[in-house]
Amino acid sequence: MTPSSILIVDDDTGDRKLIRRLLKKLYPDVIVFEGESAEQALKFSDERIDVAFIDYLLPSGSGIDLITKFSDIWPRALVFIMTGQGDEEIAKTAILAGAGDYIAKSAITLTAIKRMVSNGMEVADMRWRIEEHQSELQVFSDVLVHDLRAPIRAIQFLSDQIIEDYQAGDLEEVKREFKLMKNSVQKMSDLIEQLASHIRPDSECQAEAVPVKSLFADLRTVLAHDIAESDAQISWHSGDLNIRCFAPEVTQLLQNLIGNAIKYSPGARPEIQVTATSYKSGIQISVADNGIGVPPEYRERIFEPFKRLQQTSDLPGSGLGLATCARIARRHNGKIWCDPDVEKGTTIHFTLDLDAQAAVQPVPTFGAARRPHA
Repeated sequence: MTPSSILIVDDDTGDRKLIRRLLKKLYPDVIVFEGESAEQALKFSDERIDVAFIDYLLPSGSGIDLITKFSDIWPRALVFIMTGQGDEEIAKTAILAGAGDYIAKSAITLTAIKRMVSNGMEVADMRWRIEEHQSELQVFSDVLVHDLRAPIRAIQFLSDQIIEDYQAGDLEEVKREFKLMKNSVQKMSDLIEQLASHIRPDSECQAEAVPVKSLFADLRTVLAHDIAESDAQISWHSGDLNIRCFAPEVTQLLQNLIGNAIKYSPGARPEIQVTATSYKSGIQISVADNGIGVPPEYRERIFEPFKRLQQTSDLPGSGLGLATCARIARRHNGKIWCDPDVEKGTTIHFTLDLDAQAAVQPVPTFGAARRPHA
């Protein structure tokens, strides 16, 4: 695996210059960011960082203290701690804090950096995928324990009632109860389908370069019934852009966002704008609507599994739709967020940037061979 961007944090100009020179020899196309302190390093929070070299002693404190902050901002980044002298205790502390490796500055050579980055990125990627897999297992468990319990209980209760009313000869009541049972079964089926969509994106599909307008055309077909039924007015602006992506997953992502925009516009004709623009080496797509909006305190949490707004609790849904959107965006080396500056309706942006990292592996799936994320 080859890093596309590396951050060096060191207050020694000569040391930064040495590491930058070695990195450029190994990876001529890599983007190198530099900072003399923790404060300067954190200014790059909007950038994609694959690898970080951090000096153990910084003007504002220990480089180890930065590891947790880096993990929050760049959860997939590989972090190396450097120090002027070798120290086994520092090495142990750095590894326990989450660093991929530790190296004394006197040992920094072209060969050492190549070995550390190459091996470290493979291990970091595997660790990330294991954490993702564990997270999905937790989602699966939560659905089984919480969301499926109610319809199962309803079916059990209705089964007893149907037997009792059939024996009493009340066929009208039996007919009504069968209808209720059918609704419960449908609810279970919908939950299972939504769960399957969340934990099993199309892992066997291949990334391909497609025009954004073709994605929008597919969406119009998929959503034709919902658009007609709601009388939604949707404007599409592809910008004549192309994108390399897993097309079925991006279609699903957009379908979830537009479906929500239609569903959460009660009492008003849905008006939705879908716009694609260039973003770094990929694209950004925005979906803006005139619906009920998202309160500021929920705008970050809505992308977590099972997080739903209180005012939407009476509407159907499992709370997995936006979590699935976030998962698909991450698989495309992108991110998704709710615009914090919108006062009316909701605007959600997401980015797709597979070209920022050429080797993107399929996500682990249940029921198949498993491999150990801007």
